[in-house]
Amino acid sequence: MRREQKKSNKLIIIVVLAGFSTLLSFFFDQRVIQTEDKIRELEVQLNNQRVNISNLKATINSTTELSYNIIKSIKYYKDRIDLFYQYNQILNVQVYGLEEERSEFFKKIDRNKLLELKSDYKKNAQNILKSYDYKIDEIDILNQQILINKFVKEILNNNEGFDIMKSDFDNFKAKDKLKNFPFNKYLSDKELFEMSEEEFQNQDDYIIYSKIRDPMNEIDDIEGEYWDLLQRLKVKYNNYYSFFGEELEHYGSQKNKNNLFILFSIFFQILSLTILLFLFKEMVNQKK
Repeated sequence: MRREQKKSNKLIIIVVLAGFSTLLSFFFDQRVIQTEDKIRELEVQLNNQRVNISNLKATINSTTELSYNIIKSIKYYKDRIDLFYQYNQILNVQVYGLEEERSEFFKKIDRNKLLELKSDYKKNAQNILKSYDYKIDEIDILNQQILINKFVKEILNNNEGFDIMKSDFDNFKAKDKLKNFPFNKYLSDKELFEMSEEEFQNQDDYIIYSKIRDPMNEIDDIEGEYWDLLQRLKVKYNNYYSFFGEELEHYGSQKNKNNLFILFSIFFQILSLTILLFLFKEMVNQKK
């Protein structure tokens, strides 16, 4: 009677252990499911962060390149229009000036050749300004692409300034302003010396030159706006990158935790099956 009771108690203990192992295996299976849900959410967040970081990096590179493009290009056109304005006056002196005003070098050149040179110089100036207007169109297109970037829009909406970036780039073009430029206007040395600064600035050639040159200076100031924008973009980029690193670390810990839960689940499944084998063996032995 005692032997049968001992056998019965042994079976009960084995059944309890098998049930407990099965429950633990089920518990860790549920933890695996819950952890995998969190991992999927983290993967979505990490992908979004990765896309944001890539977009920010591309925006920073585009803004840097555009800023460099503008500064380099506008400097070239400013130098060329300055040279045209100064050299046109020099040629006018050599063609129309008094004998004592002309330089020895130009006295040796035939007047018709000087007039031909002036004509070529005029065409060159017109072509330069056409090229300048095309460059403004190109800059405008690139600037518009930057303005529609979500990060740039966010910065521009939350901060004052950036007036040049937001302005109509058509206002910076030379267009046909050179059309009425007095290419053949000649002022003697005496007239220039007697003329005040205000009188000089009211001359037709200087007024037209200023109308072309001043917008070049104005758009050149966009460098400061791009510099400011770049600093803000870099701060945002560093924040995203730092947050991405923290999220990546959290993602790694969740993956490790999930792997541990999987191991525990497999362990208790095996343990449960092993106990059931012992239970089956014990039941067979008791029948004997």
